[in-house]
Amino acid sequence: MVFFGHAGIALGAAVVLNGLFARPIENEPAKSDEPSSRLAAPWRSAEAWVVSLGQRFDLRLLLLGSIVSDIVDKPAGRLFYGTFGCRLFCHSLMFLLIVALAGLYLYLSRHKNWLLVLAFGIFTHLALDEMWLDTKTFLWPAYGFSFPTVEWNNWVEGILHELFTSPKVYVPELLGLVVIVWIAWLLVHRGKVYAFIRHGQI
Repeated sequence: MVFFGHAGIALGAAVVLNGLFARPIENEPAKSDEPSSRLAAPWRSAEAWVVSLGQRFDLRLLLLGSIVSDIVDKPAGRLFYGTFGCRLFCHSLMFLLIVALAGLYLYLSRHKNWLLVLAFGIFTHLALDEMWLDTKTFLWPAYGFSFPTVEWNNWVEGILHELFTSPKVYVPELLGLVVIVWIAWLLVHRGKVYAFIRHGQI
């Protein structure tokens, strides 16, 4: 999976969880009983979920968390193993636990949630990569301190090939792209592009 799958699905999952379990945002306009309004209700609800999420959390950190494992591990794999195909420490459960526990401490002691948001993004990345299937990396260092190496010299060509031939790659990428385009449209429509860039809010 490449950028859109990880980033878009992390955003989409956060939107759904926020909509299902968080309290509604304050000052939400009352819904009309007109037929046209009832037809638009699902769309307005989905938009309200996104806006509510963007008011509670810095969405830039969620996006960063969803791809930080690759941002760190791919160059490190190239540096130490000669290939971008490696999954190293940032794809391990240990990395997720360190960030999540630090985030929990920060939230309980200072009521700051930014590390927890980052941890959620990391969690979605590991889940989408199905890291539990690579136990040596996922449970590092339980099986030793080395990481499995991947001989993938033509990494870019391999990714492009999977992107057009493997449903496990192109379906999440398309789904993630739809989510990102939709949220980008909301930012433009609501005039919140600058607010998102500056504060990660909608």
